[in-house]
Parts: sequence; structure tokens; C-alpha cells
Amino acid sequence: MNRIFSEQSDGGWPAFPFRSFARLDHFEPADLGKANEAVFSFDAVDANWFSTRFTQVFPAATATMVQSRMAGAWKALFGTGSSGTLDFFDEIPVYNIEVTVQRGDAFWDVVIPIGDREDWVEIHLSDSGTFPVDVYGSILADPVHPYLQAISPAPASASQLLSALFDVGHWPDATDYEVDAVLKAARPFETLAMYDVGQGSAIGLMDQASTVNLYFDVGAGCYGNKHTRPSPLRFCWRGGPSIVLSHWDTDHWAGASSDRAARGHTWLAPRQSGLGPRHHLFAKRILKFGAKLRIWNAPKGTVRTVSTGVGQNLSIVKCSGKDMNGSGIAMVLDDASANSSWLLTGDAGYGEIGMAPAFSVSAVIAPHHGADMTSRGGTPPPRPSGYARLLYSFGPDNKHGTSSISHPTSAAVAQHSAWSHGTWPSLGIAKRAAGGDVLATACHPPATPAHLDSAAVGLSTRPSAPLRGLPCSAHGTPAGCTLDVSQA
Repeated sequence: MNRIFSEQSDGGWPAFPFRSFARLDHFEPADLGKANEAVFSFDAVDANWFSTRFTQVFPAATATMVQSRMAGAWKALFGTGSSGTLDFFDEIPVYNIEVTVQRGDAFWDVVIPIGDREDWVEIHLSDSGTFPVDVYGSILADPVHPYLQAISPAPASASQLLSALFDVGHWPDATDYEVDAVLKAARPFETLAMYDVGQGSAIGLMDQASTVNLYFDVGAGCYGNKHTRPSPLRFCWRGGPSIVLSHWDTDHWAGASSDRAARGHTWLAPRQSGLGPRHHLFAKRILKFGAKLRIWNAPKGTVRTVSTGVGQNLSIVKCSGKDMNGSGIAMVLDDASANSSWLLTGDAGYGEIGMAPAFSVSAVIAPHHGADMTSRGGTPPPRPSGYARLLYSFGPDNKHGTSSISHPTSAAVAQHSAWSHGTWPSLGIAKRAAGGDVLATACHPPATPAHLDSAAVGLSTRPSAPLRGLPCSAHGTPAGCTLDVSQA
């Protein structure tokens, strides 16, 4: 296992790389054009490893040769589960480098344009300087704080080899039958559970026995937001659910990296361009443990719909955005008997989803943890006259780099003004439980408790809560899930 998945705060890759090759993973806020501060998260590989160990694995390598060998290795791993050539992935020193910039900073005009590209860059760090950054050696590592010296385009020769090494084109596409099979495995749904996983997202779709039959993300707080993650963190696997991954951002799958019972379950994930080292390491990890990984490669706007019961349809749609957040999968459940729908947005804005629920919505997941998504276009579904809930998944006192950016935002609350936010408008956003139409997983300090536990929503009426003490099993051994559903 690569050390980036270490479950210990001091168990990841040590210190920081003085020189690295990196690909942009994500940035905040969603609209860089009107930002006065921004945080860029880079998926970085130690350049020293690249210049030594890489050349041992691929002597006298050309990009074409690396492409050929990697294509064969991934074909074997997807087919038989044999990692073979990919065993060296466990040796790659991978880091998360977070660069926080303010308008007017020396690096502002250098970093901001990177948000429009998927190119490789070369990052130089040092022990001293004037521009500190945060570097994480694993998902749950404590940061170190070296100083940024330079960011520049990586040499063409290195870029070509890295792009050949980390190329999602090596992953086979799932067939329509395989995609539908993941969705059809679920029984009729009656309850949606939004889990308290910190600054991340994890949604469970439950049957009448309160058994999760399908997950939409199994994320959790990570990197600079690891402090928001409940500990321990274990999901319910007693129903053998599959996982639909909305997109490849770490906070939407990081919960599975520390829940060993997650191994062996089938994943359905979107094909997205520009994925970096950590995503390839995670894909390899899924397959190495005997699970299936189905990659949905579909044109933007494509919808797949299956029946999960009489009058109930489950649909996924390939979103139309350009970046990681906006080009993933959104999900809709339509139930004709209840005359009700659920809308699961992931991190996509409403204008990027391109599919409307068939009925009035009783559950809407606010996009991107309550980020300012107004630049993505579209509007939230109108608040129906009957039972309905708007859900915000975020971590207490969450942060992004050293910026003041935090979720949820006042812009998100304003965008959803047709929905009652209870106490938030008068007492401060997320300063206490909202009430009204809103269910949220957390409060920000100084409000207590910080964690509000997981929340449940029905199709047309409030479900029973709390849901505690349900029997679960991990590899045949009884284990209590840590995600109490106490809000409804």
C-alpha cells in the first residue's frame, strides 16, 4: 500500500520534496475570476524519485513505450486483479501541496492561470523563504510548512513521460450493461442518509429495513480538513452496497481509505481527464483488494436510468462542467408512488447537471458542501409545498489552505433562499443547527456540539430517527457502524 493511504498522522511520506512534478488537483473558490484569494491543491510526485526509480522501472523509456506497458498493466489489473507492473506504484512518493494566494501576491499571476489547464508543473520548495505552503505526506498527515520558490511548466520530456504513466486512457470503459448492473443491484429506496463524515460527502440510499443498498460517495475530511473527520469512521456494509463516485476529488472517497470493510465492493466512477498520481494509486488500491471498478465514459448530458421498484427509477447523469467538480456524476431518484424525487448533486452546480427531477423534490443535497456555485449557472429546484429538506454536508471549522474560504457560504444560502434556513440568517451561517428546511452535519465553533450526526430524509414523510445499533459486519465479524443517523 502506498504511504499516502497511511491511517496514522505520522505514517505518510516524510517532510517534503524540494523539487516535484505536479498536476493541479482542485482549487477554491469555484469562480477564480472574481476571487481575491484562492487555494490550489497540487498532486505532486517527488522529482528525485522520477529521475532515479522511474528510470529503473522504465529504462531508456519513451512516452510510447510507457504508454504500451501501462496499458497492458492496467488491462491485467482490471481483468484478473494481478497488479504485476503496477506494484511499483506503492513506492511512489506522492504529496499534496496546497498553495494559498491573495490577489497581489508574488505568485498570484503565476498560479491563477493554472486553474484553466491540466498540464504538469515543476514546483520548487525550500526550508526558508517568504511564501509558506502546506505539504501533506498522506491523506491524514499533519502538514509541514516549507516555502515556495518557483512554479513553472515542467520540462516537455518529463511531462510526456508523466502523462503516459498517469493516463486514465489506460482504464477500460464499462459497458452499459455493467453500469446498469451497479444501479440495478439496489432494492427500492425509502430513506436517504447524509452521513456526518466531516468536510466531505457520503450519502447512503436505504431500503425499508434501513439497510444501505447504494452509496453515493464515501468521502471524509482529509488533508487540511482531517480534523473535521469523526474518529473512528466506519460505514454500514451489511447490505453489500456498491458505491457511485460522483467525481474523483479526495474528500468524496477518502472515507473508504480508512474503513477496511469497504474493500471488495464495486465502484462506479466517471471518466475524468487530468487525473493525477493519487487517483491512479486509489484506483489501483480498489482493484488490488479484489473489488470491481467500472469507469463510465459517456458524453456530457448522458443519462442512464434503471427501475429499482414499482414506479421508482434511479438515474445518473454525466454533468457538463469543465473541471473535476462539474464533470462528474449527479444522481436523481424519482418515485411515482410518493410523487417525490431526490437530487444528489455531488460538487456540480445546478447549471452543470442537465437533468431535472420528475417530481417535486423532498431531498436536495446542496452542491459542493454549500460553496458559491452561482458562476456555474442554473437554479435550485423550487421548494415544494409539502415535506422537503435541503442538506448541507460539511465539517466543523473547515478550512482551505490558509485562506478564509470555508463552507457553507453566504452565497449558497442566498441561492437557496426559497428554502427556510431557520436560525442561520439571523444567528450566523452554521453557527448552530439551522432548523427550518435545512439539515446539516455540523456547526462551526463556538457552537456545540460541533458534529450534529448523520441526517435522514424520506420520500414524502419524515423517517424514524434515530437509527442506531443496527447490526453490521466487516469480513464476517460483527462491527458497529460509527455513523449514527440521529437527525430527521
